[in-house]
Amino acid sequence: MAAVSSSPIWETWESVYLKTTTLGHEIIRRTLDDPAERITGIAVVPRGGLYMVNVLSRMLGLSGSEVLSLSISKYDREHPTQSGQFQIGSVPSRESVQGQVVLLADEVHDTGETMERAKDILMRLGASAVRTAAIHYKPGPNTTGSVPDFF
Repeated sequence: MAAVSSSPIWETWESVYLKTTTLGHEIIRRTLDDPAERITGIAVVPRGGLYMVNVLSRMLGLSGSEVLSLSISKYDREHPTQSGQFQIGSVPSRESVQGQVVLLADEVHDTGETMERAKDILMRLGASAVRTAAIHYKPGPNTTGSVPDFF
């Protein structure tokens, strides 16, 4: 695992692509030989994870109908440096989630609250399992104790 730094990270499209494909190869390596772990759907919390999920879904051989979107956010436009209350927009249908092994991907896992809320929603919709992935895991601000399965 890489050393943890408190310095800001400035990404380019190329660096996000490289980190995402590296993450994708690790997901494939760790799930390839276990049919129970085979990813059958991928979920994104827009906005940050959109590019990442586009790349990962292609690497995992998932079609557009297997990409699920959960429109949830804690961002407060009035107070952009503070998180607000969860706002939930659209969520996938129960039929699109039921029985699926879903990879929930987001670019940053800091407090873990968004990932935990999204994972809970997917499980309540009937996912058989939800695995989590992030290209940036920040253990310092983590308030949930959750750690992404892949990072």
